[in-house]
Amino acid sequence: MIRGHGGEVYHLARKLGLDPREILDFSSNVSPFPPPQGLYELLIQHLPEIERLPEVDSFTLREALAQRFGGPPTRYFPSSGTTEWIFALPQALKPSRVLVLAPTYADYEDAAQAAGVKVKALLAYEKELFRLPLEKLASEIRPGDLIFLCNPNNPTGTFWPRARLAKLLSSFPQAVFVVDESYLPFAAGEQESLLTLLPFPKNLVVLFSFSKIYRVPGLRLGFAAASGPLEEILSREELPWAVNRLAQIAGTFLLSCQNYEEKVRTFLQEERPRLAQRLADLGLRVFPSQANFLLLRLPKGLSGKEIFEKLLRQGILIRVCGNFRGLGEDFLRIALRTPEENEKLLQALARLL
Repeated sequence: MIRGHGGEVYHLARKLGLDPREILDFSSNVSPFPPPQGLYELLIQHLPEIERLPEVDSFTLREALAQRFGGPPTRYFPSSGTTEWIFALPQALKPSRVLVLAPTYADYEDAAQAAGVKVKALLAYEKELFRLPLEKLASEIRPGDLIFLCNPNNPTGTFWPRARLAKLLSSFPQAVFVVDESYLPFAAGEQESLLTLLPFPKNLVVLFSFSKIYRVPGLRLGFAAASGPLEEILSREELPWAVNRLAQIAGTFLLSCQNYEEKVRTFLQEERPRLAQRLADLGLRVFPSQANFLLLRLPKGLSGKEIFEKLLRQGILIRVCGNFRGLGEDFLRIALRTPEENEKLLQALARLL
């Protein structure tokens, strides 16, 4: 799915004849704050390093990951975003099936189909507030399956405690679980991350994106973590020079910015319920979320595409969720921004609704 993600500001700006900076982007689930202080200055300082090849294996970044989350540096596999691993894993592991809990991030299913692997999707429903059914998943798992889980889930914001996922993993040692924790820093610190689970399960791959929590999607930086036989498989699959030099430098710096992460979580705890209530007051159905975004449903009779187009003409970009399995064009997703920016969205929606 090349088109249909959030954050396509360059494509839409060209279409509208706008400067990308004129678009207020609520479609990309990144931090509401600018990147951590000092990052831009650090990158400027190291600009001359683009004249040389980066570390072939991003070893300095791997060491920083091991220091932050534990385990040996060889457990970590930096990449140009998590998308590389999402598409590589079904090809490399050759599972009998891929299981997904839907609605969820569409690339998991796309990656399985690209690898020629059968997909079984287990749906969560609106009447259950889109609480994704782990119990139903457990009843479906067979040896040889590959299971993708997003925690917190995109686009629903559903979050599972680490203990619950750890129990699921230990119950099915013959299946492989890929747990995408790209949004976990918005919901909790690493005490809830499977990255710090001891011992690290041998049937687990954890994915993490720097793009979301640190607001650096243009750097294209993420990583996978694995242990045992899965570590050996990822080692064979990783690409040389997979991460550019500036991203390697940025990643090592950003891993030390835990105060920034806490600042973002504190802000969300205050702003998310306020924004959710204001949206509900406009007649939108707002689903519970523990992430930095909210899933919404429009009142009956309103078109998500029409709302999208009208907001875009005002320089406001939101996400229509029609291409998420289990959702329709009347579902929207918005990422939280600053209170002032959120107010602009609320006022624009009030005029339309």
